[in-house]
Order: sequence, then C-alpha cells, then structure tokens
Amino acid sequence: MRTWIACAGWWCVVSLGHAQEHVPPPAVPAPQQSTRVPATTDAVPPPAAVAAPAPASEAQLQSSQTVTITANSDVKPPRVRFTPYRESYLTARKVWQVSSGNVVMALRLIPAKLSASIDDVRVALQGNGAPIPIKVSEGGVFVVPLNDDIAAQDGSFLVNKGPGELTANIVIQPSVARDAWNVTRIGQVLKDARRAVRAITPWYKRPFANEVQSLAFCAAETGSALHLMDGEQLIATLPMNEPAVNDINQAVFCKIFDGEDKYPGHYRVVLPEQATVLLL
Repeated sequence: MRTWIACAGWWCVVSLGHAQEHVPPPAVPAPQQSTRVPATTDAVPPPAAVAAPAPASEAQLQSSQTVTITANSDVKPPRVRFTPYRESYLTARKVWQVSSGNVVMALRLIPAKLSASIDDVRVALQGNGAPIPIKVSEGGVFVVPLNDDIAAQDGSFLVNKGPGELTANIVIQPSVARDAWNVTRIGQVLKDARRAVRAITPWYKRPFANEVQSLAFCAAETGSALHLMDGEQLIATLPMNEPAVNDINQAVFCKIFDGEDKYPGHYRVVLPEQATVLLL
C-alpha cells in the first residue's frame, strides 16, 4: 500500500516514492543531515514575490541534494515565491539524520488549479544572493537540498508559475547508489525509512499512520528482472512483475522486498538500467 502525505494548511502527510540516484548529501552540522503519515513540515503557502538571492557553498552544489546549475541565457529564472525554505530544510535534515543518510526528503509539486501544469515547471532556491536552480524530475519531484546558509537567511523556493497554482506533497526516497544495493542494504533502508517517517510524524497522528511496508525495484513495463549476484556469479534472476504505483501515480511493475527475505545478506542486487526504487 502506498503512503502519501497530503498538504493542507501547514500540515502534510508523507508520501513514499520512487528513488533517484543520489550521491550522499552534504553532512549537516552536528546535529547534522512508499507509508502514510502526517509530517511536521508546513504545506505550501500562496506564493509571493521574492527578492535578493544567495549563493550556496561549493560543497553544497556538489551534493546530490543541491542540484547543478544549468545555465541558459534564454530562460528567465523562477521569480514567484512558492514556499519558505527553512521548514522544508528542518524536516529534510531530520530525515537525513535519523536515517543515517539512507533516505532523503523530496517535494512533489502538484497543480492546485485546473489551469495549472507542471510540464515545464522550474524551481530555484533563493537566499540573499543569486537563485540556485534545483533539478526537477519527471512528475515535478525534487530533492530538498540541505543548505545551512540559505536556511539561516530565511530563503525561499521560487517557481516559474503564478501565485497559488501549485501545492506539494512530501516524498521519502532511498538515497543509495545503484551499484550499492545488496540484500542487507534493503533491510537497513526499510528500517531507516520507517524511523524517518516516525520522526517527522506528529505524535498525535502516529496511531493512524501506516508504516513503510516494503521496498520495490520497479520498471515502467513488464519483462524486466533483477539479478542476484554472489561476487561475479549469477545466483538468481528475479522477475519484476508485481504491479504497484509510483509517487507520481504511474503504474509500474516491481520486485518487492519486505526486509525479511532469506537470501544471504552479501548477495548484490543488480538493477536494470531504467529501474527505479520505491518505498511502499
């Protein structure tokens, strides 16, 4: 069963979604940096105009959570204030801390008006300097960067949409390199994801929140398979044929693990090239 966090007012419900490949985000100063549970982050307020941007440090720009800048003189940077950065930063930092970096927090942008679209959505993070472009994946999902300086400056996320056109849900994603998966890692990520969801769920909503049940390796179509390897020896071919829905409500076909699998922990999991990873 998928988990999601719908945002209403300043309260959100967590949605566990597909993984992207992340290089571990920058360490958060001490203390540092799919499940249905309410999160402590605020929902997206009506956008307002923003000014004065701020540069991020070089280390942060190199992290998976701070997306590289793609310069294009023909494209104007986003200018509409979407939501304050600090609330998202604090929640993303907590997710990173309690999961030991095995999962990260992302935001999924959703049209709030019938006339709104996310096909061409762009996002930037702005503090007191120039806006820092943030990479947005298919379906309007972007990982929340951990930028201490901009959080201290009361920065904001900017979008290239009109005021009130977008809202957002929280998405929890695994943050494991494609070549680093093995059976032990699957179980550890599941434990860390459950711990992270509990950490950002208000205590009074925990009795009603569903836990992360499983981790799934998924493809858009049937016919793909995982390979379990012991060193360079192929141990098993596991079909990805169990239906599921990813964090942007697309149908996918998966091999699902519940963390109690009996394979030896050192067996490597080799993913097909286009496979994604979901927390269900």
